[in-house]
Amino acid sequence: MAENVKALRGAKGLSLSELATRAGLGKSTMSQLEAGKGNPSIETLLAVAAALQVPFGQLVEPVAPRVRVIRSGQGIHVDAESSAMHVELLTSSNRRGSFELYVLESEPGAAHAAAPHVQGAVEHLLILSGRMRVGPADGAVEVGPGDLATFAGDVDHRYETLEPGTRAVMLMEYE
Repeated sequence: MAENVKALRGAKGLSLSELATRAGLGKSTMSQLEAGKGNPSIETLLAVAAALQVPFGQLVEPVAPRVRVIRSGQGIHVDAESSAMHVELLTSSNRRGSFELYVLESEPGAAHAAAPHVQGAVEHLLILSGRMRVGPADGAVEVGPGDLATFAGDVDHRYETLEPGTRAVMLMEYE
């Protein structure tokens, strides 16, 4: 998160003082946040995201590798201090475009080889039950219940069902 804040501040051409003022925070608090020190509240992070005019997820999510897998329970916890609600951010996007949401039900058998979709397409697959091997043809990963895999959909990729009764939710994101 500290690296994201620093990079986003730099990309916006803001000084540390300017960002602190816009977020309604002290310069020392902002400095500690960028240094990765302390434990900022969700409210502090939301103020920084608003000051940078970026979605919250862009502020706190690490830069994603080629295929990103979020294992069940390993998302970014963004629980509010004043609520008993548990919230876990799995993915976010700063892109503007269209999307398609699917429910997949699949049984073991031959792997499905998928041709590239349009340039810039990204696939997000959340496993509800069962197991699959998914991702780019040369780098597929195994995912299970509660895991989220995010990968480029504009390259050759594959879906292989490993357990009977596998169910998933798939979000196709387009630029």
